[in-house]
Amino acid sequence: MHLPDAVLSGPVTLAAGAFALGGLGYALRRWNSAPGGPPSPVVMGMTAAFVFAAQMVNFPVLPGVSGHLLGGVLAAVMLGPWGGAFVLAAVLMVQALLFADGGVTALGANYLNMGMIGAGVGYLVYASLRRRIAGPRGVIVGAMAAAWVSVLLSAGACALELTASGNWQSFLPVLGWMLLVHAAIGVGEALITGVVLQTVLRVRPDLIPELDSTGLASGNHAAIRQTGLAGLAVALSVAMFLGPLAWDWPDGLEWVGSRVGVIEETDGEQALSQPVAPMPDYQLRLPGIDSLKMATAAAGAVGTLVVFAAASVMARSLERRPRLVVAAAPAVGNGSGASTIEAGAHAID
Repeated sequence: MHLPDAVLSGPVTLAAGAFALGGLGYALRRWNSAPGGPPSPVVMGMTAAFVFAAQMVNFPVLPGVSGHLLGGVLAAVMLGPWGGAFVLAAVLMVQALLFADGGVTALGANYLNMGMIGAGVGYLVYASLRRRIAGPRGVIVGAMAAAWVSVLLSAGACALELTASGNWQSFLPVLGWMLLVHAAIGVGEALITGVVLQTVLRVRPDLIPELDSTGLASGNHAAIRQTGLAGLAVALSVAMFLGPLAWDWPDGLEWVGSRVGVIEETDGEQALSQPVAPMPDYQLRLPGIDSLKMATAAAGAVGTLVVFAAASVMARSLERRPRLVVAAAPAVGNGSGASTIEAGAHAID
């Protein structure tokens, strides 16, 4: 559901960008003030890498239509809503800048749809269901339902942005088709989210903040590193082995856009100004690599590593570290007129 450049009007682009910047800033502030502190940068990088890799894998949902994971609810369940929104921002920026997947000028709209709505609003649905269903079962049921709903909400927002860009007369057809197609894509989103979380619950339930009693939340740095490397290895495997097998049918947005006429297509691809990107269409051309699948696998591996590093470094740089402030205690005289000074170190957030 990545909107490309030159599809939204200037006012819609600016409005979406303003909402996105405000939402991301708010998410970062709340992320740092989360109870128990923000998630580990390594876990943030691992989650971002997996979401990126999984988004490479388009799967068929209807005749001639494919879809892919958005990952907002999955990231939010594992990192909290603010961490999930953070991760989607890192993924979308790397996709736009390195792969021309989603326009640079449309970054605000894409983040609004997939980050703020997908992770933030999707998490509200999840949290509401979790209050009614306790334990691991509540995590799975709540996440799967929220994942499906989040895809529909993101599709509705995308339809509104497209038609607000000078196509108001097409609002009902665009909205109807977007909801119909993405209801099917949402089923895939829910299934993938459920399978991944079920695996996490079996292997490392402490990765789910609500179920964590020791492990990562207690500051086990060895466990953090081990988990991060294992998660990165899984993400690399998805990108390199499943990414090249992705279905090449148009995704839901492309299919609806061409059908209703709000996005032009040529030879199955969006007819837009050609973006400049190092690895457009997830193809890394290297000497000796003639196979498209190998070029995709190479691009996927590079992208996964870049997303992992970007999310980890950004998270670490934005962490608020306690500062040491030394305060002198009042002087207490001794018998000879000498005084002793006691210094206390106070951690100030």
